[in-house]
Amino acid sequence: MSEAAPTIDKSKRKRKKSFLKNARKYAKKGCYGRGSQLDADTYQYFVRIMEAYREGFDSEDDKSIFVNNVFEQTIDQEINCCCNQVGCRVVETLLPFANDTVVKRYMDVFSNELRPLCSDRFASHVLEALVRQAATCSLQENLDTEFRKKCTEFVTRVSRFLLNNLEDYLWDTYGSHVVRTCLESLAQIPKEDKTKPKINEQETTEIPLPDEYTEIIKDCTDRIMHWPQFPELCNTETSSGFLQVLLKSVKKTDSKLLKTLLGKLISTNFAPESEPPASSDVLPNIFLSKPAMMVLETALDVAKKKKFTQIYAKCFSSRLVKLATTRSTNFSVQKLILNCKEKSEFEAIFDELGDNFSDIIKVGHTGIIWALAQSCKRLATKQGIFMQNLMKSLDCSADERQSQFILCLCRFRDFQSSQNDTKADLQKEKLNLQGTLTLQVLLDFNKPIKIVNGLLDMEQSELLGLFSNTMGSHIVDSYVKSVFVGEKSRERLVRKMKGAYQELASSKYGSRSFEALWNAANIKNKLFILEELAHKDGAWSNSEHGKIIANKVNLVLFKRNKEEWKNSLNSTNKAKELFADILK
Repeated sequence: MSEAAPTIDKSKRKRKKSFLKNARKYAKKGCYGRGSQLDADTYQYFVRIMEAYREGFDSEDDKSIFVNNVFEQTIDQEINCCCNQVGCRVVETLLPFANDTVVKRYMDVFSNELRPLCSDRFASHVLEALVRQAATCSLQENLDTEFRKKCTEFVTRVSRFLLNNLEDYLWDTYGSHVVRTCLESLAQIPKEDKTKPKINEQETTEIPLPDEYTEIIKDCTDRIMHWPQFPELCNTETSSGFLQVLLKSVKKTDSKLLKTLLGKLISTNFAPESEPPASSDVLPNIFLSKPAMMVLETALDVAKKKKFTQIYAKCFSSRLVKLATTRSTNFSVQKLILNCKEKSEFEAIFDELGDNFSDIIKVGHTGIIWALAQSCKRLATKQGIFMQNLMKSLDCSADERQSQFILCLCRFRDFQSSQNDTKADLQKEKLNLQGTLTLQVLLDFNKPIKIVNGLLDMEQSELLGLFSNTMGSHIVDSYVKSVFVGEKSRERLVRKMKGAYQELASSKYGSRSFEALWNAANIKNKLFILEELAHKDGAWSNSEHGKIIANKVNLVLFKRNKEEWKNSLNSTNKAKELFADILK
């Protein structure tokens, strides 16, 4: 986690720098941003503001003073600033940190100009940010009551306005995004941020939604279902995105209405009665349109048991092999597999795909194999046959080839193809993501003996390369944490890596594997590992990652006094046990 954060920050800085670089370049040409024109001084002021914001602040107080000072400069110029490319970016970026007075002012100004601003190329982004912030504030009980009421009124007003004018804004590129943001805000669906881990759905459903919010979502759903254009909504990216958000919003507010909406989609879009029956070779029309498939996949995410079964039976059943081996549709099959909750239904899906692993792997759709492994684990079924089929598809069924199954799976290549890869560069080799993830899932199967033996039968040099690989390093975590891998097997792996611990500890990803093995080792093996590390330790312990490991295992204390080191380890272990009991 500590290594991932700087990468994210670096990418953000790069994007901001690029934006500012372009802003300065256009200013030199006398072009002060797209959209509404700002005077040269105001434009340059906003550019300097973005530069200062990017540099950061010494304290939250400094940041607050800075933000509120910027917004003072926009008084009576709110609309003009927000309709400009650079002004819009400044306001949208700083708005979440503004005080209540600033937010109120912007809500008042935007409320009087909703019609043009909803479809404005730049101001619509500020409106989205304002709606999202107002909706969040309206549900925070620690805020001023009058301010919360003001926020609720603003969110309701914007949402009602768009609901009453859906025909004008639903098909508009910018207006449709404001509509989606309103629905997400009303239902408190967090804005997707790919740089952060996904929030658990349970965490987003704790705050009860006001009746005004749920009523708007219901009214919007009722109105959409009675639209003559309803069958066309799946066919364009703009309206498809709206339907996806609507499905997620209805799921959080009204399960009965969700059932009705899904029924309407099934009968008019996914599997209409007017459509001729599709065979295993001819796919239904729903799979011929990417926007439509996106709605279908969201429907699989939100559907309860009965509707899920209908979608599976009418769209997927008897044609899964064709869908799984077609580039444009294989992700829909993954969604189906991962969302299947009934064991009998999953077994039917597995039976249809089970004999076709080779074809699926050959076309590169390895995500389907990973999804099947996940569901085999989750539903505790078909695990043995999954292993057999996977080994057969990689040509590793023969006894003498089973020891190579691990590397074949990590590369997702058959035995012969994998043999052509050099093992010397395994540490730097780009392994297959789904292959390494599937291997981790297999370690959580009820009987992972073949995977355990496969790892223990590998040469140490191969394990060292695998465990030092960016993707392979996570395999050790799964091995030592799996409840189905015995303690003796964990200790065997710890012992097998003796002689390689200095090299593991000194590399970026190998140090992760080292930590996993260290935490799994008993006191006897920890002592052996430290004896190995202490021998000529300067070569590895002075490296960037070696220093961290040396500190974590307390190498300095071990070299000075072994008995004292043992006592400190025992006290640490007792503390861990104590907290483990408390946290149960």
